[in-house]
Formats: sequence, C-alpha cells, structure tokens
Amino acid sequence: MDTVSRRDFLIRSTAVAMGFAGLRTAMAQGGVMSGLVRPGGAGFGPLVPDPAGVFDMPAGFSYRVISRQGERMADGLVLPGMPDGMAAFESRREDGTPDGRTLIVRNHEIEDSNKVPGPFGETERLPEGLDASMVFDAGHGRPCRGGTTTLVYNTATQELESQYLSLAGTERNCAGGPTPWGSWITCEETVTRADNRREKDHGWCFEVPARATPGLVRPVPLKAM
Repeated sequence: MDTVSRRDFLIRSTAVAMGFAGLRTAMAQGGVMSGLVRPGGAGFGPLVPDPAGVFDMPAGFSYRVISRQGERMADGLVLPGMPDGMAAFESRREDGTPDGRTLIVRNHEIEDSNKVPGPFGETERLPEGLDASMVFDAGHGRPCRGGTTTLVYNTATQELESQYLSLAGTERNCAGGPTPWGSWITCEETVTRADNRREKDHGWCFEVPARATPGLVRPVPLKAM
C-alpha cells in the first residue's frame, strides 16, 4: 500500500470537511427536515402521511411495493426479512448488451434473536435436495438465516420478474459494496464464533455475482478482508 503523505492527507481531510459543510448548509435551510433536498436548498414540502402506513412522502411523489418478506420466491424458498444494504446492476446478454432488466442484490440482516421470516420457513431446516455445501453455516441441524437475495426487475414493464436466495447460511448481513465487474460484496456485521448453535466462525465478507438465473453462490469467505 502506498504511503499517504501529509499533503495528501490534508487535501483529503479538507475535501471531507467541505462535504460535511455542504450537508450542514442544506440542513440549515430546512430542506432535509422538510423532505428531500434539491439544488438551491429548496425542499419538496412536508411529508404527507401515507394512509397505508408504509412510506410518508412529499406531495406529488409515489411508491410501489414490489417485494415483501414471507413471500415464496422463484426457488421455492421464503423471502427473508430484515432487508438492508443492497446494490443495483444492469442485466446484460451474453454479448454484453443490456437486456432491459435491473438486478438488485440485497442483504438480510438476520440473527437468531430476530422474529422475522428466514429463507427456510418455520421449520428452519434445509429443504430436501438443497446441497448443504452451498450453505456457509448449516448450524447443528438449524442453518444460519442471514444472507442475500437477488431481485430481477424488468425496467421496461416496471414489474418484478423473480427473486431468489443467492447467499445462504451467513449471519447479520449488513454493509457491503458493488464491484466494477458486477458483483456485490456483502459483509457480516458480527464476530460470533462456532458454538453449540453455529458450526463456523462469522464476521466475513462474501462476493455475490449479480445474475438473473436463480441459484446459490458458493459461500467462500474473503478472509483477507
């Protein structure tokens, strides 16, 4: 790794400070408190209570729910709860051209104490026929319930085509980031160790390629990270 000079450090620190100064200015103008912010600091107005109780938005805005926890997915598994960090990718054909779909790889920040659906349903057991080697931690008869799901969204029709479990057997998947080559690095926000509940230590990063075809990625922990 290159050594950061004092000059470089000061330049980068100044850039960060200027960024926070801009945020502070926007907040002082009331844009953040009144809703969304647009150039010039003028807000979009107060939030209007949502009759459905899902998402309050300024007047003139709308939303549509395309995915709900507990739904049955394309692979027959259950859509887990606790969605968290995610990234969107442009789906492409074999020749590299866009095919009009968007792929979203999404974390699920689930740990044992969370009373939300996991991918394996109420039994919390691996379904018959699922290769246990594709699950990072199958536990002692009860796999860890975190991981990622992938959504295939048709950008033209604005419809969800499918969703599936793409990483299984991890725990408390929270942070992450997209790579330039079209994959999502998901991070376990925990440092739990193997015990009478878990077969493996946790606290790793995993790479999940953005793919339209349902299927689990082989769970290889990126221990160098």
